[in-house]
Amino acid sequence: MRRVKWMAAVSVAAVVGLGGAHAQSLTERFAVADPAKGQKVFNKCRACHTIEEGGPARVGPNLWGAVGRPVAARDYSYSDAMIAFGGVWSVDRLDVYLEAPRTVVPGGKMAFVGLARPEDRINIIAYLNQNSGAPVDLGAAAAAVEAGQ
Repeated sequence: MRRVKWMAAVSVAAVVGLGGAHAQSLTERFAVADPAKGQKVFNKCRACHTIEEGGPARVGPNLWGAVGRPVAARDYSYSDAMIAFGGVWSVDRLDVYLEAPRTVVPGGKMAFVGLARPEDRINIIAYLNQNSGAPVDLGAAAAAVEAGQ
């Protein structure tokens, strides 16, 4: 019985990130973001999304300039759920959405299950940010989120 309680405590510590990598802030994660690795991760998205300026929508919208733009802002037939989700694709919203799109926006069109690995999400956000006419300063954006701005 004692072993089971200890294992449960270790599991809880791992989940909440006590002293581990899970405790990293967005700012710390973006400091080591690698857009080249993000481009490789984005290959999972290419069947449904384009990322070229002026590129067409496919099954999903074109993602050129996605970081920092309003949600559901492009010429695409967005679901009512995505329109209701609204807001802006900030770095923190993208991070949460890319982890579990169907959970974050139930009723959305995106069939992709998500990216469980935090480094994959940060790297793909860095890659998306590079594919923009006006990239945002990811470090400053993450710091603003953490400061509650």
